[in-house]
Amino acid sequence: MFTLVTIDDDIPISPEDFRDDWRDQLKRQIQLRYVDKIIPDVGLCIEFYNFVNVKEAPIYPGDGQNSCGEAYVKVEFNLVVFQPVVDEWLVGSVAGSTQRGLLVSLGFFQDVEIPSANLRTPYMFDAGQQMWVWRYIDEETRTTTNFFYEKDEMIRFRVTSVNFPDPSWTQEKRLAKPMSITGAVDRDGLGLVSWWP
Repeated sequence: MFTLVTIDDDIPISPEDFRDDWRDQLKRQIQLRYVDKIIPDVGLCIEFYNFVNVKEAPIYPGDGQNSCGEAYVKVEFNLVVFQPVVDEWLVGSVAGSTQRGLLVSLGFFQDVEIPSANLRTPYMFDAGQQMWVWRYIDEETRTTTNFFYEKDEMIRFRVTSVNFPDPSWTQEKRLAKPMSITGAVDRDGLGLVSWWP
C-alpha cells in the first residue's frame, strides 16, 4: 500500500534562503512540489522520506523579475507513496451508494469505486434507502438476510485495478481524476467489517 519511490529532480533554492540550512530548504521545496500530488503511473505522494544523493547546485543568473539567481540543486530523494497493488486488501469507509456501485473513502484518498458487478451476489439496490444490499441466503434454512452497505461504515475491499488517465486525454480531463481505484467485495471476509467476526 505504501512504498518508497526514488525521484531525481532539480530543486530551486532562492537567494534569500541561502543563509538557512540547505537541507531544510530542499525538504521544504520537495514537499511543496510533490506532497499531496499524484505522479502518473506511480501513485499519491504522502511525505518526504530522506535524501539519497545531493549533487551540484549551479546558480543561474536571474532577470530580477521572474527569477532572482536561484540555485538549482540536483538531488535524489525518497518519497513515501500510496501505491496499492492489484489483489491487495484495504479498509476504508462507505462514502455513498449510486446506481453504479459504492463510493469508498480511505480518508486521505477519495477516488475509490466498487462497481455493482463487484459486490457479493446476490445483491440489489434499495431505491428507498439509496443503498446497496447483499441478500445473504442461508443454505441450510433457505432464509434471506439483508446486509446493507451503510454510509460511513468501515468496509474491507480488494483492489482490482489502479487507474491513471491516458496521456492522450485533455489536460482538464486528466486533472479531474488523476488516479482512481476500482475495488471488489466478492470474497469471504470482504464487505462491511461488522459482518465478519
